[in-house]
Amino acid sequence: MPRPRLRTLALVAPSPASHRTASTAAPLQPRHDTRWQGWQPTIGLELHVQLKGNPKLFSHETATYDATPNTHVAPFDAALPGTLPTLHPTPLRLALLASLALKSQINSLSRFDRKHYFYPDLTPGWQITQRYSPLATGGYVRVRTPPLRSKGAKKGKGKAGDEGGAKQEEGDEFFTVRLEQVQLEQDTAKSFHDPSLPSGPGTLVDLNRAGAALIEIVTKPDMRSPEEAAAFVKALQSILRSSGVSGANMDKGELRCDVNVSVSPLSSPGSGTRCEVKNLNGVRFISAAIESEIQRQIALLQKGEEVESSTLGFSALTLSTFHLRSKESSPDYRYMPDPELSPLAVPAELVSKLRGEVGELPLEREERVRETYGLGRREVGVLVALGEGEEGAEGEGDQGVGVRWFEEIVKGGEAREPEVVMNWLIHTLLGVLTRNSCTLSTSPLSPSDLGALIDAVTSKRMNGTEAKAVLGEYVAASREGRGGKGGFAEVLRRELAARPAPSPSSSAPDAAAQDNDLTALIDSIISSHPLEVSKIRAGQTKVIQRLVGEAMKRSKGRADARRVAEEIGRRLGV
Repeated sequence: MPRPRLRTLALVAPSPASHRTASTAAPLQPRHDTRWQGWQPTIGLELHVQLKGNPKLFSHETATYDATPNTHVAPFDAALPGTLPTLHPTPLRLALLASLALKSQINSLSRFDRKHYFYPDLTPGWQITQRYSPLATGGYVRVRTPPLRSKGAKKGKGKAGDEGGAKQEEGDEFFTVRLEQVQLEQDTAKSFHDPSLPSGPGTLVDLNRAGAALIEIVTKPDMRSPEEAAAFVKALQSILRSSGVSGANMDKGELRCDVNVSVSPLSSPGSGTRCEVKNLNGVRFISAAIESEIQRQIALLQKGEEVESSTLGFSALTLSTFHLRSKESSPDYRYMPDPELSPLAVPAELVSKLRGEVGELPLEREERVRETYGLGRREVGVLVALGEGEEGAEGEGDQGVGVRWFEEIVKGGEAREPEVVMNWLIHTLLGVLTRNSCTLSTSPLSPSDLGALIDAVTSKRMNGTEAKAVLGEYVAASREGRGGKGGFAEVLRRELAARPAPSPSSSAPDAAAQDNDLTALIDSIISSHPLEVSKIRAGQTKVIQRLVGEAMKRSKGRADARRVAEEIGRRLGV
């Protein structure tokens, strides 16, 4: 029976005007790139996102990937005759959260299509997706503009799935990647090609993954370089993690990417032939595949040859693309409306409720903290990234934990300077926690504990070196189950009780005595290290740290390391 014709889909709760303006703005013009003079690459991405908790789209099973094969399979997942789909609410909720976080417009009605093709891991012979009437349309991602890698620079090497890549200096310029749509779809099962079966080479199929819920995010062709594509993927990962939609770890298969690349002369931009590179599993490999494909297409065009529209693979060994099949010979997927699924209606009330759950996104959080506290981008960027992608006790990341710690400490004491708190948090505490296999989420200290330690140093009850020693010893002891009663607050109380509190009457003489001691210490160190002194005067300022280390050793850790360094530098004229 033919499906009744649906009216044009209404949009529910459109984004603010500022969002609409940004999402429909034309992409930025390409920057000058010495790697391909006279040519303009055009790049778009299709990203498949595995949802948090691995729910299946049309059954109540969970896609447990590391379980015994074929032990998490509902009858519908196996395409048994007579089984019917029942939409699971969890993936719908996560897909809506993703759409809102990406500033997309959620359609009040969407519907499912069948995409037909034959493969052993596709049991029914079709995949349920939303090609024509997706869950959401439009949207955008603001991305910090990365620097271009100059011609002749060496490519970074890394393991498969490496999401890091070379460190880059980035500024405060942004470009916008517009989105085409966000759609729900099923994942396939997993195939294992085994040449050693008793009956001969064959394919084994694990249906645990069959029917797992995915969202597909399709971008506009708004990127112009491999670096821009890589920066976009990292920004998208951050949004998906922050909104609780997905871990988005490419090395775990939680985010898979296909890239579409074309190259055209600058005289006729956008006229190139698009080629697709499939199944890229790392940010570094996305960048390498795009660069390889740009170079391949330019080489063909420079020889007067045409670029054939094709589907390509990517070799992680050679960092180059290779031909899989021509687009003209690819199968017709014969999309059709799924006759067993009615249109999906999304109530406006649900959208409004979920909009409040999206919360502050990473870039918004970074800009707010920088503006409020006057801090630098690099430090705030570290702070914002803390907790992103962490797995807690119940498998949930602790998003925004760094900013929560920072603001709780700053607001918990009138004399706590933001710069001082930032340094203690990201340089001192994080270093101690990392050495003891902890994170902020699992720290044996609380924000108020660290705030009290900072206060002790600020009030000169102890110096920085002593405070760091107390901190390190307590974290190590806690990891070994020796934290003791009362926690860090009791440890700090005992440490401070062993030191006399400074009094107004004695503070000036004490300070003068300390100055005299410091002067004598530095005089002694300078006179006993002539080689280091000559190097420092010659401009090798890093050598100062050797003398600081000697000062800490002679003072048994009681000297103020920063003051020692400043005084040595002043004495030696650097």
